Amino acid sequence: MLIELHSLTSHAPSNLNRDDLGRPKAAIFGGVQRARISSQAIKRSVRTSNYLAGMLADRLSTRSRRIPEKLIYEELSREINGDATLDERLRKLCGTFTEVIGKPDKNPLHTKQIVFMTKDEIERAKNYVRGLLRNDSKLTKNLDEIKANAAKDIGLNKVPGDGVDMALFGRMTTGDANSFAPVDAAMQVAHAISTHEVVPDVDWFTAVDDIVTGETETGSGHLGELEFNAAVFYKYFSCNMPQLIGNLNDDRSAAVDALTATLDAACRVTPSGKQNSFASHSLADTVLLVIRRERIPVSLANAFERPVVSGKDGYLSESRRRLAEHYRDIQCGYGLGDKAICYTISAGEREVLRELLPADVLIVSSLSELFDAMKRHAHGDVAVEGAA
Repeated sequence: MLIELHSLTSHAPSNLNRDDLGRPKAAIFGGVQRARISSQAIKRSVRTSNYLAGMLADRLSTRSRRIPEKLIYEELSREINGDATLDERLRKLCGTFTEVIGKPDKNPLHTKQIVFMTKDEIERAKNYVRGLLRNDSKLTKNLDEIKANAAKDIGLNKVPGDGVDMALFGRMTTGDANSFAPVDAAMQVAHAISTHEVVPDVDWFTAVDDIVTGETETGSGHLGELEFNAAVFYKYFSCNMPQLIGNLNDDRSAAVDALTATLDAACRVTPSGKQNSFASHSLADTVLLVIRRERIPVSLANAFERPVVSGKDGYLSESRRRLAEHYRDIQCGYGLGDKAICYTISAGEREVLRELLPADVLIVSSLSELFDAMKRHAHGDVAVEGAA
């Protein structure tokens, strides 16, 4: 089973995801330039959002180069009450652990690459180091022996099963971090692109010096420029449910809850790029959720290969229509046997979508209804029925 989410979100002037020169990211699609938000930026905005944290509590993982230092050494150093001898041993043990999970950086408690660990993995690693510190205070065990056995002793060589974000987005490992069991991502996330052509604008700005009065100095305290754009973005998420269930220790209920929370957050949160300058926070305007028995992912980006042209109704109205028509054409042409649920903010537009989408697509009046219907179907309790 695949569960896919397609959404349209309109962002007012913003620079949500910028390139190495500070410009909004872009792409050529359909022969014209589009605004773009990278999949990495989208995933991070969802994974680190307060909204998702509130729903999944301690089931989110940590990505950092500083786990040995910040989450093990500093935590355990509070327990040794300033004992210099124990502190030296603790540093050696944490340095050894750093070598277990990756290649150390200049700081021996930092890894060169970012490491992804679940809360339970970090807690088990901390307890492991604590046990060595307390039970082998003279470090009679050879550090090389510890390094060779630590991954197995801690359980890092097994798929963790408790990190929802890791189960969804994966933990790909390199040769420097081969102690970890790799976790294949259950979810694919596309780079979001604008449904229409976008040419960025330039904001030329000044900063005024509060103390300068103009009597001895004139002009601004700072001059600068910043590129920005405004666009309707198409976003696409595709989740392989059997893979997600397997990543979460075959717990279907946990997998459904995790996916629901993540997709819900994806409709609500926005990347943080330049938000202090633009405050471009927007909710998804239109959401089409597709449940497909066949594991054949289908993006609807080609609905916008021919760029939408702005009219008196802007871009959203035509983008909604294109999304609905393209889904209908694929559904009819390929006979994929989808079950689909659709939500859009405007009650009037729901009636328009009802005419455009296949008759068996359920049109709902709130996002919570959409995800309630998804959960029922994903659990296999009831089928999603079309609207009357």
